[in-house]
Amino acid sequence: MCDGNLSTKLTVQFNLFGGTILKLGTKFHHDKLLDDIDSLKSVGCFGLTELGYGNNAVEMETTAVYDKKAGEFIINTPSVLAQKYWITNGAIHAHYCVVFARLLLQKPEEETKEGDKQQLRYEGLHGFLVRIRNHDEKRSVAEGCKVWDMGYKIGLNGIDNAALHFHNVRIPRSHLLNATSMVSPEGAFSSKVDDRSTRRRKRFLVLADQLLSGRVCIASMVLGSTKMTLATTIRYAYSRKAVGPNGYSTAPILGFQLTKNALMPMIATTYANNFALKYVQRRYAEQTDDDKSHVVILCCAIKPLITWHASYIANVCRERCGGQGFLAANRFGEAIVGAHAGITAEGDNKVIQQKVSKELMAKVTKTQLMRHYAFIHLPHSLQRTYNYHSGAVEDLAWLQRLFEWSENRAIADLAVAMYQRSSRGGKGQDNNPLYDAWMLHESTRVQRVADAFGERVRFEAFHNVLKSQRMLKENKGKQQQSNNGDLVAVLTKLCLLHGLTILQENVGYFLTEGVISIYQARESKHKIEELCKELGKPETALRLVESFGIPEWMHHAPIAQNWKKYNEVENNGELVRNQSYRDANRLLTLRAKL
Repeated sequence: MCDGNLSTKLTVQFNLFGGTILKLGTKFHHDKLLDDIDSLKSVGCFGLTELGYGNNAVEMETTAVYDKKAGEFIINTPSVLAQKYWITNGAIHAHYCVVFARLLLQKPEEETKEGDKQQLRYEGLHGFLVRIRNHDEKRSVAEGCKVWDMGYKIGLNGIDNAALHFHNVRIPRSHLLNATSMVSPEGAFSSKVDDRSTRRRKRFLVLADQLLSGRVCIASMVLGSTKMTLATTIRYAYSRKAVGPNGYSTAPILGFQLTKNALMPMIATTYANNFALKYVQRRYAEQTDDDKSHVVILCCAIKPLITWHASYIANVCRERCGGQGFLAANRFGEAIVGAHAGITAEGDNKVIQQKVSKELMAKVTKTQLMRHYAFIHLPHSLQRTYNYHSGAVEDLAWLQRLFEWSENRAIADLAVAMYQRSSRGGKGQDNNPLYDAWMLHESTRVQRVADAFGERVRFEAFHNVLKSQRMLKENKGKQQQSNNGDLVAVLTKLCLLHGLTILQENVGYFLTEGVISIYQARESKHKIEELCKELGKPETALRLVESFGIPEWMHHAPIAQNWKKYNEVENNGELVRNQSYRDANRLLTLRAKL
């Protein structure tokens, strides 16, 4: 909320770097670094992505060859494509990097054939603790390391992104992060992860687990920026006057239907995203071996939901604030670039949605596949009759059933499409029909599965919160029931507005498949306008964003404060030293009305 640059750097320090040391390291690494990481005495970075290997990181080129005579690993960047790329904290601050590299060990004599040119055996990707800077005043770059600053970006230039290169960098054997794999002084390899495949992909997935929490961290950061953007916009719309019925500037723009219809659905979905994120965070923190695969899906689904929505909000709010939205001090530029950074950081949204769909497809049974195959060959009129969901548009349970149907239908459609295409065979010399179907023909269905899953999870999380609040209401005293009842009533309207908004975004599909009637489609649109009008009352809208709980000192955008006073002096669009525009009396007056 305060600074996306700092929050990103700290997330890398404590989650990607520190979290990896904690999870993949052992007592030696913990004793050596954890306290220094907490105190920032030692700053770190996370060296996974390479210039030529982003989403296909398992193919990275950086090598770690064990020299058993010296008891050291030798880290090398063998090509241009192998340079570690976009490494946050790397250009200025990091002392260490967790470098992911291909572990190469000398083959035992019994495995070496006469005339064999390949004397090294590949044991998969592993994490290595590599010093890239010294702890001296100049923060000098360590021997054998080369650090390039990535240069000026379209935003978030407070983050020092780097390209890292290693030339015969030697590290002690103890700097292998060895929670799952070990190399003995003699060069013998052992691992808790049994993986005899050529690419050793299972070992890589264990190592890359920290990316899951990273995606949750990104979603959390971007959601905070979204809340700040909405709060700034509502505050400005509450105080900015435009033409009223008498022709004078007497009407707050928040009172106009144009503003309400633009902002209120976004606020409703932000509440939904908040509850969904809390649900994912809880599932991640409490995961067990039994539900780990589902937690992976949730972590991959939540980032696209929140970051795409943040990008949409940042653009719409900038427009609704007119020229003020274009002033850097009002922070809409930060919101836009922050959302865009989140969209592609730690997995391009579209690509990690493929991961969501792939994991969901693995759960489809042959019986489900054949049942849907038979269903889609029925006359369309019969399909529509079977698909129809009766119910009132105000019924949250009806909306829940729609989203469940949408998810199940998307999964079944993709399963059948993959089955049909793979049974025809592939093309080209690789002849991989599954790859052809997934990457070349069915991308739209693949994305739809992930979208539908995310939409269902998000609405269900919001709906479940309401159910729990209603149960609390039943068990409380009368005064508490009254307060809780007011909360439940407002949240119910927000949940309904969110659900109907998503329904309207997909209304053509639901109508085509006969899931809803024309009457239900029309009524849902009318209900959205009714809810926007009700929730968009200036005092109610202000209360909704005040409920985000953003501390007042964080609201430093001039239009979120007394923007008239801010413009009494020449300010050059800067946050001037004279902070009198932070009008406490004005804010007390606003809050008194709530």
